[in-house]
Amino acid sequence: MISAVAVLLGLLAGAAPASGAAAAQPDDLTTNIVGGHDATRPYPGMASLQVRQSDNTFNHACGAVLVHPLYAVTAAHCVTTPDLTVLDPGVLQLRIGSLDRTSGGTVATVTGVLPHPDWDYFVGANGRIADLALLRLASPVPRVPFLISPMVQPGTSTRLLGWGSVQPDASGPYPVTLQELESTVMPNSECAAAGLSAGEVCIDSPGGTSGICLADSGGPAVRQLVPGRWAVIGLVSRGAATYCGENPIVFTSLTYYRPWIHRVIATGQLPPAAAPVGSAVANAAG
Repeated sequence: MISAVAVLLGLLAGAAPASGAAAAQPDDLTTNIVGGHDATRPYPGMASLQVRQSDNTFNHACGAVLVHPLYAVTAAHCVTTPDLTVLDPGVLQLRIGSLDRTSGGTVATVTGVLPHPDWDYFVGANGRIADLALLRLASPVPRVPFLISPMVQPGTSTRLLGWGSVQPDASGPYPVTLQELESTVMPNSECAAAGLSAGEVCIDSPGGTSGICLADSGGPAVRQLVPGRWAVIGLVSRGAATYCGENPIVFTSLTYYRPWIHRVIATGQLPPAAAPVGSAVANAAG
């Protein structure tokens, strides 16, 4: 992970400019799993978010998860620029349900990019960064979506998934095969250096040597509900360390944002941004 306190892992995560111009090359991408191993089982709802390059090929940029046949969710910082401009969906695609980010699975076209209206690189409305975005797909994907975990608490065992860098200094090529790593949900205080906000969860980097790295942004921490059925706890957002795997990482909690996700999927529309706490609108409403 790049050294910086509360800096988003993989700002732009290799995303193309909103105009659809050439995207950054793979060496410029975001967060990866260090100290993990090749995935031991298929994950039908796991997705590689890929960005079109100048030669019209698509390169892995971030992780994402299918949560409905027509919707996937990823980190908002993977699909917006630093001034919060939303990327053109035409430069994005998802490869869903394959352990290999270069082949297999279902390739899905993105038709809409819907960041949470409170999303901000710094703390936005109501003291939350809201680093998540829904991706509307062109047609239903014939893969089993991930469930969203109904609860999460410190001590919960979790598994991290991603195609990010496997070197602590984020060097070298990204793995072609999906990586996984066992971890644990930590008390919020363990992520204080990264500036934990409302709607976020802290996930351990086991031993201070293994964890998330570049190009893992937007990828999930999952927990097993019953054998063969996995639910998403959260998505990689950011952290504070000199090397990948040194410190716990901040994940956007999908458990917290589950009502918002379900509302957008049900209506196809973004609800308005919440009024900041303490504002005249919020006070009148409450």
